[in-house]
Amino acid sequence: MNLYGLSNPYAPPREDGEIHISHVRGQIWLMTGEPGQSNVLVQVGEQGVLVVDTGIRAMAPKLLAQIQRLAQEHGGEHKEIRKIVNTNGRLDHIGGNETIAKAGSQIISGEERAQQQAFVSPGAEVIAHENVLRRVTASKTPEFRGLEPTDAETFEVDNTRFNGEAVQIHHPHDANTDGQLVVLFRGSDVIAAGDVVDMTGYPIIDVKAGGTIDGELVALNKVIEMAAPGPQAEGGTLIVPGHGRMLDQADLALYRNMLTIIRNTVQYYKNEGKTLQQVLDLKPSAGYDQRWGGTSGSWTTRDFVTAVYETLPAKGPVFFSMKTVTSVPSGKQF
Repeated sequence: MNLYGLSNPYAPPREDGEIHISHVRGQIWLMTGEPGQSNVLVQVGEQGVLVVDTGIRAMAPKLLAQIQRLAQEHGGEHKEIRKIVNTNGRLDHIGGNETIAKAGSQIISGEERAQQQAFVSPGAEVIAHENVLRRVTASKTPEFRGLEPTDAETFEVDNTRFNGEAVQIHHPHDANTDGQLVVLFRGSDVIAAGDVVDMTGYPIIDVKAGGTIDGELVALNKVIEMAAPGPQAEGGTLIVPGHGRMLDQADLALYRNMLTIIRNTVQYYKNEGKTLQQVLDLKPSAGYDQRWGGTSGSWTTRDFVTAVYETLPAKGPVFFSMKTVTSVPSGKQF
């Protein structure tokens, strides 16, 4: 076992009210212990610290302390938090934005410091899709106050480099939300999939935020394409989900297949003209509910099947295909 946590990268995280650090691979470290098994990914190197997602607001001080500890012990010349990437705009992914960003800096020391202080934001840069900024700023609930990204992007794919490592940020359009991002660290061979993958239950498809089941499957297939298998298809690229334990490409293919079967079953019933309640009564996910379903909490099996039903057309192809994908925004039928 290493100093920071479990030596098995696939082990489930602990939830004891504390933030735990474990080394994933290369320059990538994982912060676990957030409620709901939310994952925070951290890259450290010579340029500073890059953070993917920031957990909930209440855990932000503990998360910050562990990030700073990690930077001091494993960072390079610059140990400041430079960048934050939000994979979506849900509160369990952006709740620590204010605390983590304020503790960071985009300003480097040296002759240019005075000029940078005049023109550059003193905190870390917070990157998210523009749809996240739009929803956070439009929200009238106090929970979102101070969590706005500072750099709202519209790209489909952004290739950049940080800490000497190629970093690709992909926007899969309407996945769980219409502001979802997936981050690939090429050198470390690690993917931060955000809520496109949830190893604790059925994925949360936020219909009000533009999420659709077909968009979710398109995103999953994209992540599978981004990953590379190891020998005999085991291991290889490590995929960090929005919640729960890490997985590899083979695990993700099984996850994708499960969701595809449920999606196709619901589409078949909807093509027959069955109502939502009739489809729920037929339990199209019954074969997977013991592992992935739930009857309590903020996201139940009923919620998941409802989202699948609402975001499929009244008449559409029964078998999902990347070539014939259809999406129904905000639960509207056509």
